[in-house]
Amino acid sequence: MRVLSDLSLKAVATGLACASLVGMALPGFCDDKDAEDIKSAIFRYQAAAEQNPSNPVNHVKLGKAYLMGGETDKAIESFKAAVKLNSEDPEVYMGLARCYGRKNDVQQACDSIKEAVRLAPTKAQYHLKYAQLLSRNEKKLDQALQEFKQAIKLDSKDAAAHRDYGAALGLKGDFPGQIAEEKIALTLAPDSADAHFYMGSAYAASNKGSEALPYLQRCVELDKKNADAYRLLAAIMASNHKFKEAIDYAQSAVNIHPDNKAYTTTLEKIKLASKAK
Repeated sequence: MRVLSDLSLKAVATGLACASLVGMALPGFCDDKDAEDIKSAIFRYQAAAEQNPSNPVNHVKLGKAYLMGGETDKAIESFKAAVKLNSEDPEVYMGLARCYGRKNDVQQACDSIKEAVRLAPTKAQYHLKYAQLLSRNEKKLDQALQEFKQAIKLDSKDAAAHRDYGAALGLKGDFPGQIAEEKIALTLAPDSADAHFYMGSAYAASNKGSEALPYLQRCVELDKKNADAYRLLAAIMASNHKFKEAIDYAQSAVNIHPDNKAYTTTLEKIKLASKAK
């Protein structure tokens, strides 16, 4: 059915469009204990910064606590206070990059992380963060790939670097390259939900639905909130005329994000196709 073929391609495109952003994501959920721990940390570091305002370390720790608590603007203020006291600490710029990345101010995020790279050129994590930020801009994907390569050169055992490098290759349409990198990522971190998702996406984009299936199913076992994975599973099942399973997967995506038009459209199309079979 033509409608199912189109649907599958759209699902793959959606997943791949999100791929370069996952590495930038900060946790949007924490349980009650985590929330209390973050509040306690903020209280402690606020007190430390007030008692010794000339110590940049206190401001950095406070900034990180604010960021974990979702108070991005306060985190930026703390990191900027630290910069005034010590402009040679790359961790301060890493913190600012994370803050601006969360606010989707990619330019300021890149400007910040470039300072961290300049100050600590042999630290893989700064090259990785820079690559992740660059990969959010389609016009800077080639530059992002170079930064990913540098990060991996400096630390070849970093599963996240291989995972996100693979995702960036996928955005360039190099699906064999993506699959190769995701395999390395999964060897290093077998329970990485994102790596399973990217692997499944790459196989699906290569019209290898049967190969994609186990990776996507494992992804949603590990991360039950990955709506893109459910949507892609739905499309693969529908393409095999397994409409009951397809509807269940599509409904799962809608349940996660009820207001997302792409997910509701997928569900509606699969229901229509199931009636026309």
